[in-house]
Order: sequence, then structure tokens, then C-alpha cells
Amino acid sequence: MVTTKRHVEATIVVAGIDTHKDTHHVAVLDLLGRVLGTQEFPTTPAGYEAVADWIAEHGVIDRVGIELTGSYGAGLTRYLTAAGITVLEVNTTDKATRARQGKNDTIDAISAAQKVLSGMATATPKDTTTIAESVRILMLVRDSAVKARTQALNQIKDLIITAPAALREQFVGLTLSASAKKAAQLRPDRARLADPAQAGKLALKRLGDRIGDLTEEIVEAEKQLDVLVQDAVPTLLARPGIGTLTAAQFLITAGANIGRIQTDAAFAHLCGAAPIPASSGKTDRHRLNRFGDRQANRALHMIIIGRMRYDDETKTYIGKKLTEGKSKKDAIRALKRFLARRIFHDLTTDLRTPHITT
Repeated sequence: MVTTKRHVEATIVVAGIDTHKDTHHVAVLDLLGRVLGTQEFPTTPAGYEAVADWIAEHGVIDRVGIELTGSYGAGLTRYLTAAGITVLEVNTTDKATRARQGKNDTIDAISAAQKVLSGMATATPKDTTTIAESVRILMLVRDSAVKARTQALNQIKDLIITAPAALREQFVGLTLSASAKKAAQLRPDRARLADPAQAGKLALKRLGDRIGDLTEEIVEAEKQLDVLVQDAVPTLLARPGIGTLTAAQFLITAGANIGRIQTDAAFAHLCGAAPIPASSGKTDRHRLNRFGDRQANRALHMIIIGRMRYDDETKTYIGKKLTEGKSKKDAIRALKRFLARRIFHDLTTDLRTPHITT
């Protein structure tokens, strides 16, 4: 009698998740692309646990693709990553595809899983459990305060221009900052607000007080960022022309898990500092990359502009390019790529050291 052994192989599955504020829609596919199930879960700790358990019921979890890992999907991404599940970032479906196949939560979740299965989704999400996330949060609020202060300063300028002559004369020759301090010292007669001069004084005083409060908030935020950034990326911060705010931006752009960016070329593309091939037929050329993280690109630009004033190496390079017939803009673009390479290596040095984790 001959006996045979049956080998039951576990089903390997991938999942795609369409994320929203209150609910996440999950789709599970096998490796042949067959849909094994779809279901909706709440965006709560219990919901995150239910997502992982429900996917595991269908088989061995290979990878999970999540849309918007930095916003609506951030909590679920942290939970699944901590559970040892490989999470990939999935871009939202483009307009052409949506127009062709329609759109709802189920379709989007299945599409996310298909992108994982096909290899279209390969990006590892940023780690949002480290000091880099703390820097991002504080920078966000600091930048908001700077924007509000700029708006208030512009409003003071406009009010001074249209103010009654006696009030306007008090601000002649003053800078905007000095005008804001002067405005905060005004003493309007609140019983005579029907008089435009008194209403103008009150408006200017309120704006001056607001600017003072925002300035204190910005200064305090920058002091806190000084400490965090120095602890996170000391090598980068020691480079000429790189201060706390620019170093913080590169830390935010790269993320603490720098290993997700394989090469300095990938980092340069992330910063929008790598030229893009634009060749056709016998024409061989490259064009400017207008994509990537524009804030990181701006930080590269500001560093180079600063170095052009005092850094001998930068001055020499610019002069060399100009003698070759290149424009100053072309020289700056080339320097951005060179600077991105150095910054990537400094970030790699700093972020792969134990002091980053919190």
C-alpha cells in the first residue's frame, strides 16, 4: 500500500488600504491577484488591531500598501510597522485611471493592493516615531507663526498708508519691525471709535500686539528646534551655510529611516535637484526637475546663495562655470546636485547612529 503526503501550503496575501479620517477600507489579494475580501474598519487602536487580524485570517501577510501614510494612514502605518508587517506607501490613483475604472473605497483599496503586487509601490513610509517627527511638528507650527506674522506686518503697512495724516506721520521713516513696536505702544480712545483716527490706532495696536506675541512664539520654537536638530544631525549642522532651519528641513524631507532612500541620486530627485532626461531621437538633453520637495529645494538654494558670499570653494566653482560659458543659474543648479550629495551622506552618518531614537 502506497501512502501519499499532502502538503498544504499557506496562502500568501497582500493588502491594500484606502485611508480616510474616520474609516479605512481594506482589500486582500492573493499572489495571483484574486480578491479574497474587502472590509471597512474604524480608525481607532482597536480598529488597527482588527485590520491586522482580518488580513492574517486570509493567509500569511507579505506586504501591505497604504495610501497617505503621512496623514490619514499615519496611525495604522505605525501600528502595522510595530507589528513587524512590511508597509509600503501607495500613491493615490491618478485622474486618468479614475476616469477609466471609476472610484469608490473598494476600488481604491483593491487598486492599492494591485500596485503592491505589481511592484509599482516600492517606497517605504517615513518613520513617524522618532525625533524627526518631533522636528516636523514644531517646524509646522513655527512656519505657521511666521506666515501669520508676515500677514500682520503687511496689514500694518497698508493701514499706515491709508491712515489719517496725524497718525501716519508717527510712522514716517520707520521699518516694518519698528512700526509694529510703535503700533503696540499706541493708546486709542476706545470711547471715540467712530473717529477713524482712533479706530486706526486700535487696529494698529492690535496688529502690533499680535506681531509681538507671534515673534515670541517663533523665538521659543526656534530655541526648541536648536536643541532637537543639534541632537539629531550634528554632522550636517556643522557644515558651512547650514543652520537649524535648513538642517531641520532636510531631516523632515529624508525622514529618520534614511535607509529607505537608497542613493544620493534618489535623495537629489526627492529634493528636485536632479536633472530629468528629456531626449528624443538625435537630441540628447536634460531638463530642470520641477517636482520633488520644493521646501528642500528652496533650502538648497538658500545655502548656495549664502555660500556664494563667503565660501571660497563655492566662489571658485561659480567662476569656473561662468568662464565655461554657463549662466549663473546653470551653475547654481549644478551646485544643488553636488550639495544634495553631501547632505545625503551627512544625513546617513547622523541618522544611522543610536541617538536618533526616542
